[in-house]
Amino acid sequence: MLALPFAVARLASECSGMALCMMLFLIVNPIYSAILGYRCGKDIKKMWNLPLVSAVAFLAGTWIFFDIHELWFVVYATVYLAIGWIAMAISKYLNRRVQ
Repeated sequence: MLALPFAVARLASECSGMALCMMLFLIVNPIYSAILGYRCGKDIKKMWNLPLVSAVAFLAGTWIFFDIHELWFVVYATVYLAIGWIAMAISKYLNRRVQ
């Protein structure tokens, strides 16, 4: 969540930079949040805060490497947090059904 915004902001050329940003914000980060939430659902008592930490790290990374005044990053972070917590709940439900 910190390294990828840096790579997109610093290493991408002007032409492909926007495409890389969209892929990062709309594909890579939601998939990462879902996988993290699913893994955290196996032990919610210990790992409930990891989706929150991930969303805050995304917000910090984008504000450092892009623009701190852009409020849409807060919306993205909230969506990633929701995806992580929903995946955690689904994982917990599926684990409970198996047991």
